[in-house]
Amino acid sequence: MRKMITQENGRYQWNGIIDVGYEHKVFKILFVAIGAVCALFITMGIVMGEGLIKVMLPTSLGIMAIVGGVCWLFNRNAGNRKQAYTMTEDCIIFGVGKAANPFFYSSIRKAVVYTSRNMIELYTSIGSGPVFVDHNDFGFVRDYIVRRLPEKAEVVYE
Repeated sequence: MRKMITQENGRYQWNGIIDVGYEHKVFKILFVAIGAVCALFITMGIVMGEGLIKVMLPTSLGIMAIVGGVCWLFNRNAGNRKQAYTMTEDCIIFGVGKAANPFFYSSIRKAVVYTSRNMIELYTSIGSGPVFVDHNDFGFVRDYIVRRLPEKAEVVYE
């Protein structure tokens, strides 16, 4: 059994492969949100007159084509992207460098543990983030995180 997590000075680090189903969900949400904004622009163009609809319709369709193309390209590579994680006593950090996003255990309100997908979704008052872990290390990471959550945090196992 090969361990994917490295440990140094009380910090655990690994790269988790992002779940294909999670990526598809994100792309679908993005596409629907951009589609709703474009529909709003087209509606505004219709309401404000013929001159504006001639601009809004092709612009909105172009934006949808670009977003659809980007989602399609990313979707083709789904399941091959990785997310870097660093786990400490106080927080779990998503990403590295300037893109690092810490989730302090004390601010987590809910954790949903998806054992079959080797994923833990963490929710705070300002956002959420998925933690993807190799199957061999999932139990360790799950227990490490759950033990550090505040008592009021809800933990759901699915």
